[in-house]
Amino acid sequence: MTSSRLVAILLPAALLGIGIASSTGPRTCVRTAPAQDPQPDPVRLLVSGSLLGRLEPCGCASGQLGGLARRAQHIGESRSYDLLIEGGDVVDTATELDLMKWFTAMQVLFGQHPYDVLGVGSKDLALPLDEWSAVLATAPVVASDLESTREGWPVKPFVEKDVRGKKVRIGSLTLELPEVLRTKDSPVRLLSPADGWKTALAGATDDTLRVLLLHTDEAKARALVPTFAPAPDLVVVCDRLYVEPSPTAQKLGAVPVVFAGIRGRELLAIALTRLPEGPRATCEVIPLAGSKTVPGGGGDPDVKEILLGHRRDVKEQGVLAKMANQRATPNGAAYVGTDTCRACHPSAIAAWEKTRHAQAWDTLAKAEADPKRYGWPVTAYPDCVGCHVVGYGEKTGFSTFEETPHLAAVGCERCHGPASDHVVSGGTKKLGLYGGVHASVLCSQCHDFEQSPDFLYDKKWPLVQHGREPKK
Repeated sequence: MTSSRLVAILLPAALLGIGIASSTGPRTCVRTAPAQDPQPDPVRLLVSGSLLGRLEPCGCASGQLGGLARRAQHIGESRSYDLLIEGGDVVDTATELDLMKWFTAMQVLFGQHPYDVLGVGSKDLALPLDEWSAVLATAPVVASDLESTREGWPVKPFVEKDVRGKKVRIGSLTLELPEVLRTKDSPVRLLSPADGWKTALAGATDDTLRVLLLHTDEAKARALVPTFAPAPDLVVVCDRLYVEPSPTAQKLGAVPVVFAGIRGRELLAIALTRLPEGPRATCEVIPLAGSKTVPGGGGDPDVKEILLGHRRDVKEQGVLAKMANQRATPNGAAYVGTDTCRACHPSAIAAWEKTRHAQAWDTLAKAEADPKRYGWPVTAYPDCVGCHVVGYGEKTGFSTFEETPHLAAVGCERCHGPASDHVVSGGTKKLGLYGGVHASVLCSQCHDFEQSPDFLYDKKWPLVQHGREPKK
């Protein structure tokens, strides 16, 4: 999707009152209620962060959580939130695919249930600023510690909302610039955390509820939070090591601190109020599970159509081939394909052919052909292809099935690395494990907590176990 198309989509949302420092009334959406708070009339927040490009579950396993379609369905369902907050780091890297994902996410976040706040993470800033800035010109994007010399810089130091007569001020600290912006002539400058927080609170009254988004890890958050004055009423930490959101708020002094979780698998509903003894935040974690009766897991149909359009665009624009052959191989050698290994390693090949690794590409292709499984071109989507082939993204690795069929499926070199030097040397140049990591770490690159939630290395290794050829 082009930025001009997305601007046209976002503009009506801006006209409906999602602008900065708005004094409009609270938004009422229907959804599952957070846990009851004994204090009267708390401000109800729905918080998430660090989406990291996971627009929806990949579908590799049953019972996966998350997805923007399920999120939109939840927001539209049963009770009211006053503020919708997305912390930032919407993408994980800065590839062409990430930019397309980012556009798609913005279309959803500022669509039928427009968000009140979008924080800015360092990963977001790594995207091309021209595209990024144009799309967000009318959106409530917040980074209190960023300044820019760019004309039309869309990022604001805070968002302030009126919720039933209470003012709520939300600031966000990015805390780190991506490498691409760490130059002397960078158009973006990072303020100190103290100056960023001061900027976020400029003009705020004493009775304003103060919410701060922090893009950092737990240790740095624990060191920073006590230094802020006046103290926040709530700190939301976007730490990618926290897979799940906080079921309860931790206290740093008098300040409630919560962790947003990652990948949008679960949302965090927070009831926030300020008491005479200090702020109080009660939390409920809301898993975004799929329906057990609706094909495809359910979710908002309009958002599902947006996501489907995104995946079709990825195929039509040939993104799979464009993202191939980008990185050097870890050992400098070239990929040769599993058939080349057959002559010298017959027993290992025989063991491999009995595994699901040998059928990895066929599994993907069959899933694409079955409308009950996918119904979209999964064999053209880089995130999915990478775990079903050898060397995707690296020089001489898989590019497309038409160009590199010998590297389709999870063959020998996926675990042992490019083998051209090994072959030329007659086997004297040994191969270990790809990247020199431990075997269980290597497996978890694809079999992670989301894609293979029941994966246990010691139980799965016997299914693919093989050894060296016997000496003659």
